Amino acid sequence: MPDIKIINGPLSLYWAPVGETFPAIGASPAGNWALIGSSGAHHYHEDGVIVKPEKSISYFRSLASGYPIKAFITEADVIVTVRMVDFTLAQLRLALNQNAITSDSGFDYGELDVGLDVNEIALLVRGIGKSPMSSGNNMQFNLNRVVEENSQEWSFVKGDPVVSELVFRVIYDVGQSFPAGRLLQDDT
Repeated sequence: MPDIKIINGPLSLYWAPVGETFPAIGASPAGNWALIGSSGAHHYHEDGVIVKPEKSISYFRSLASGYPIKAFITEADVIVTVRMVDFTLAQLRLALNQNAITSDSGFDYGELDVGLDVNEIALLVRGIGKSPMSSGNNMQFNLNRVVEENSQEWSFVKGDPVVSELVFRVIYDVGQSFPAGRLLQDDT
């Protein structure tokens, strides 16, 4: 029997307005949750979804020793990155600070001016059948508040899809039980 604790992708990303209720780990996202990429992981580059908890540590060294005697976390982040290969305006709006898509006389357009205020969203990172605890069950990251922070560079070349790299950084949500988000693994 394979070791279920060893898992792989693909994972899919969903976004919703801040404050939207996260779906139960075994339930399909409903309400205002929208899939990132028209077909989810089918519209992600094979690099996959990267979830990166980061921290910076500062050390205190006393006069009497060259070794650290105390450590302090000075910065912490949770960053989620995906390289999306869906160039539709409906999906690109995440890269453009959620600017509205407008239909006008047979064509659609989205404003390139992202303004000065950063729009926040809630982010769900879901792995169907990817729980390392129980075969066939799910795992997910619930991130209450994130911003998409990446500057875009779209390369239009022969033989390769146009990629929009989306980089979501958690905004610490002081009023929540899990202010930096949480990871759930279904073990039923």
